[in-house]
Amino acid sequence: MFIDLYRYNVALTREIAERKVIEEDLRKAEERLRAFAAYVESVREDERTGLAREVHDELGQALTGLKMDLAWLEKRLPKGLEEAAGRMKSMFRLVDATIQSVRRISAALRPQVLDDVGLIGTLKWQAREFQVRTGIRCNVDLPAEDFALDQARLTAAFRILHEALANVARHSGATRVDISLQVDTDHFILKIVDNGRGVTAADLRNPKSLGLLAIRERAFLLGGNVDIEGKGGKGTTVTLSIPHRPGVRP
Repeated sequence: MFIDLYRYNVALTREIAERKVIEEDLRKAEERLRAFAAYVESVREDERTGLAREVHDELGQALTGLKMDLAWLEKRLPKGLEEAAGRMKSMFRLVDATIQSVRRISAALRPQVLDDVGLIGTLKWQAREFQVRTGIRCNVDLPAEDFALDQARLTAAFRILHEALANVARHSGATRVDISLQVDTDHFILKIVDNGRGVTAADLRNPKSLGLLAIRERAFLLGGNVDIEGKGGKGTTVTLSIPHRPGVRP
């Protein structure tokens, strides 16, 4: 009996050691996968930035030049050419609409405010754009003074808020969104609260909810945390906590 117990103990010890090795391999593989995801996201953000500048600068300048040439031609049109004058006005409207499209596409890739102002200005701009675009009332409660953030954290906060507001517009049926920002010694805490139908536990577990997955992953890569809580018929609350600088634990 003692020999059998000894053999069983040896086999169990060996199995535990093998499982620890497998768990360590899985942990390292997960770390490599997350590091690769962070690298891919960084490359994508750099590409968005470059493309946004090219679209805004090159296409924007070309369209502005075209509009100036049309204005020059309009002043030199002989009087009495009503059809040509009407066609000219139509061209002006088309150029103006194209300029607005260029600005919209450039802003979707990477808004200029991300490079021009800090987090406070970016959140105000995003809330205003969301309200104008969707008609959903958007209230903001932000600190009076801005604080320094690196580009990775600033971009992550912008992308997470953008994705959260997109989910509100697509799925919640809300009529109001409240955005608040708090800053403590090590972290900034962004909270988005809507009065819609409320996200369900099934929604949070759904592997097809890529927007929610992207929100969590962006925060995790920066050492942060996201809590998403829904109450049936009483809305959803998204709370994002990200450290000001690398190395601070959630």
